[in-house]
Amino acid sequence: MSTLRVELFCDDEVANWHYRVPALGINGGGCRTRAEAEVDCLSVVSFALEGDPRDYDSEADVVSFEVSITSAG
Repeated sequence: MSTLRVELFCDDEVANWHYRVPALGINGGGCRTRAEAEVDCLSVVSFALEGDPRDYDSEADVVSFEVSITSAG
């Protein structure tokens, strides 16, 4: 099992929450609450891991890994 670091932070000037996932180059947010930022981040990470079928190599040997995205805490 691996742990993916997610950094949550509040922008007090605009009173909303943002997140970063350094390992995946994801930056997002603009959520009203920390809980909303966590849920949004889980959704974005899941989407990023799905990939885009247009980028797939049809001639490659393929192996799939089952990955589950949930909050560890």
